Amino acid sequence: MNRPKYPPTKHITATGFADAYYKLVSTCLKEGAVKKRFYGKPVNTYDIVSLTEINKPMLEPMLHPNFPTKELHLKEYEKQWERDYDWKKQGFEYNYMDRLVNYPQASTSYALDWEYYNKASEVLEIDDDEFIDQLKIISENITKRIEKGGECLVSNRDQVITWIPDRDMFVSEDQPCMQRIQFFIYEYPEWKKVITSSKNCEKYELCKMGKAEFHVSWRSRDGYAAWNSNMIGLTKMLNKEIFEPNNLELIRVIDFCNSFHIYEGDWDDADKVKPVQMNPQTMRH
Repeated sequence: MNRPKYPPTKHITATGFADAYYKLVSTCLKEGAVKKRFYGKPVNTYDIVSLTEINKPMLEPMLHPNFPTKELHLKEYEKQWERDYDWKKQGFEYNYMDRLVNYPQASTSYALDWEYYNKASEVLEIDDDEFIDQLKIISENITKRIEKGGECLVSNRDQVITWIPDRDMFVSEDQPCMQRIQFFIYEYPEWKKVITSSKNCEKYELCKMGKAEFHVSWRSRDGYAAWNSNMIGLTKMLNKEIFEPNNLELIRVIDFCNSFHIYEGDWDDADKVKPVQMNPQTMRH
């Protein structure tokens, strides 16, 4: 077949993560452009630009049965998304979770406008040598907006980042692939007042979860050996950190990748990834 000269942009719509994994891998193998990379020696990949919409992100199975590292590795990988994971001891050059909860505060040594760059310090009451817990701040901002109420739910400012220019622009490798996550709240959780007969006191019970989604951007992605576990680990962590504490149901995920690629050594195995049969019972709302 005649492959495109440059990586084509592909929009994938999927039910769950396992369905998305199959569609992404299949599309990349069939329609991806050949792109040569250098890891000491030339390595060929099939490459696409992917925009993937996952409409039931919590649908089981989340992990595709043909994913190469299987369930056991996924359990170990999920530990890397925990706050107390010792990534340095494991020999990693960076860790996504560390970038999200220990992002270095901007240096003001050479700032021309000191007041502009330090306004956040007054609001957050943080010292110059401390780090910023982006996930904590986002979760608290969402909580405040829900408590305040009103009609305006969506904010285009609920985002976190991983790229640290001071470091990542000056090393030859081992920069984070995941770049940015943005959160959107579309419906508030609803509560009902309950009066207990025994003590005649009031309390509130949750009667309806709110609705939310997140968008995530990646500069590069190993489509066959990383995409599925990446998305499961990230999603479960965000559920724990952002959505569940605010009584929000995750209803959709948008995943964007500048370079979704499959390495030549994985082409034969990737071609064996098959569609996942969905249980109609689990697909009901």
